[in-house]
Amino acid sequence: MIKNRKIIQKEFGSIGNLTIDSFEIPVANKDEVIIEVYCAGISFADILAYEGNYQDSPPLPFVAGLEVSGIIKSIGSNVENFEPGNEVIALTKWGGFSEYVSVNQNFVIKKSKKINHDIGSSMIINYGTALYTIYERLKCKKNDKVMILGASGGIGIASIEICKALGCEVIAVASSIEKLNECKKYGADKLILKDENKPFKEILKKNLNGKVDHVIDSIGGSSTIDCLSFLSWEGSLVPMGFASKEIAKIPANLILLKNISIVGVFWGPFAKGNTNFNLQSISKINDFYEQGLIKISKPTLYSFDNFKTAFNLIKERKSIGKLSLFTSKFK
Repeated sequence: MIKNRKIIQKEFGSIGNLTIDSFEIPVANKDEVIIEVYCAGISFADILAYEGNYQDSPPLPFVAGLEVSGIIKSIGSNVENFEPGNEVIALTKWGGFSEYVSVNQNFVIKKSKKINHDIGSSMIINYGTALYTIYERLKCKKNDKVMILGASGGIGIASIEICKALGCEVIAVASSIEKLNECKKYGADKLILKDENKPFKEILKKNLNGKVDHVIDSIGGSSTIDCLSFLSWEGSLVPMGFASKEIAKIPANLILLKNISIVGVFWGPFAKGNTNFNLQSISKINDFYEQGLIKISKPTLYSFDNFKTAFNLIKERKSIGKLSLFTSKFK
């Protein structure tokens, strides 16, 4: 009998405690589809959740994984827009690190035939968040100057591509030449090397030509504060994450004196109050890809059984771009 293998945490703590256990294949309720997973994207949130450090710790035993690409195996009685055999991408609201996963139909869209499953698994979290940030929260427009901290990460690369599709000028900040080269490959106009041995504010002063309109910040800590001096009048800062493990205490007087905005971004069904969320915005990503406006960064793949290597690379901030797991079904 076919079993459903999952990467499971039975007690919050080290990701070294994770195991692969076998379960029955889920049965779809009336509004769900069952997806046979080919690839599953990995995000920093997955690591935090497994360690018990996410904003809302899920109940144990717990399976992380927020985005998958695969094929529908079965559908519930109320599902009308999908049928078995459809190639799809989905936002799983946890549980994605499984070989089979049940997902509400509102969080599933059909995958473009031009997009492979590995790329499909890297679209939803990173490109969905970037699209929402740049279009709806920042309302970026052509020729805006956007500086991205932690630009070589998954959301950073997605933000570069979406900004360039819109016609913005992109300044990418990363901590190694290798990472900056990845940013350049996806369209960054200017590259700034962040040297931990030098004051970041001095690095920016030396390398920036004038002010920027927006800062997308995945690093946090003192880097956030240093960026404020380089925002233009009525500029905007988006705190997207805290890879430095420090949350900046932003001085309110600087916000006042520069007339700047601190813009919150919490995208997806996890955001309390976002009751009308669906994945239709992701169809724009499909369109951008088919029009050649974005490449969608191809993730580095690790086998399902080698998940600990991938998780540790993300935890230790050694990964470049997106990482995804692939199951035995992926060819």
